[in-house]
Amino acid sequence: MASKGVGKGISKRNKWIIGGVAGFVILFVLVAVFGTPSAELVFKDMNEKMLETKSVTIDQKLAMKGTAEITSRMYMDFNSSTTLLAKGNFSFNITSAASPMAISGDLIKIGDSNYARFTKIASSNKTMDASLNPTETKLKNKWIKVRSNDQYASFTKTPIDLTSAIMPVPYANLNDTQLKTVVGILQDKSMYTIGESSKVDVSGVSAYKYLLTYNKDQFKKAAKAIAGYISYFKSDGESSDQIASLTVWANISTKQLIKIEYTGTAASGGDVTGTISFSDYNKTQAVEKPSDYSIESELLN
Repeated sequence: MASKGVGKGISKRNKWIIGGVAGFVILFVLVAVFGTPSAELVFKDMNEKMLETKSVTIDQKLAMKGTAEITSRMYMDFNSSTTLLAKGNFSFNITSAASPMAISGDLIKIGDSNYARFTKIASSNKTMDASLNPTETKLKNKWIKVRSNDQYASFTKTPIDLTSAIMPVPYANLNDTQLKTVVGILQDKSMYTIGESSKVDVSGVSAYKYLLTYNKDQFKKAAKAIAGYISYFKSDGESSDQIASLTVWANISTKQLIKIEYTGTAASGGDVTGTISFSDYNKTQAVEKPSDYSIESELLN
């Protein structure tokens, strides 16, 4: 009897062990199958997830072969559908051998008003640098309100315009009907074609890397729709810029963009390569108008 009891006890214990192991295996399989969404699902959800973007910091590097190199780091606030707020810094290097120039500084954008504070205006050409030195001395470390006819301050519009053109679409202010329209365009199967996808690690974050092609007409359709809802998002629909390759990294957990790399041809005919990185989603920063600023011509004359 004792032996039979022990046998039953061992059998019961074995059942618990086997059941526990089986449960662990099932749990492991479920996590493996359902814990990590597919690359296709993450990409599909990414467009809608970006609808929640209220602010983000964008690091951009752009190289126009034989012409210029531009880098910028901009915090952008999308909380308003009528007024874009942004601030950051930029570096603009004209690489033309005939007139090399390096311009760097800080930027603030409040609606249609742009402000710049130069930290450097120089040239690797000694003669040109000598001629720029008085200008740098007069403008350096002073806030200037940027106007389109400014000789130097107008340079600073380029980093702002470039960053504004590629920013995450400011969906945060779209109503339900507008949201449905934009998401429908972006998630249309003709919008993007995933040529290849792979799971990668980006600075300790699990991500999917996508090699994409996109339908330019569909992209124009999306841009036009967004421009109709967000007053500061400009789209003429007639850009002749061409994207040859497009690579996108998306955070698997948050479905947010991490980075975009692209190559192409600018409207001017030059080859272009660029990298755009996104960080600090929805972390609010204050963007304020400079307390004191001047006009470029007032400082130079």
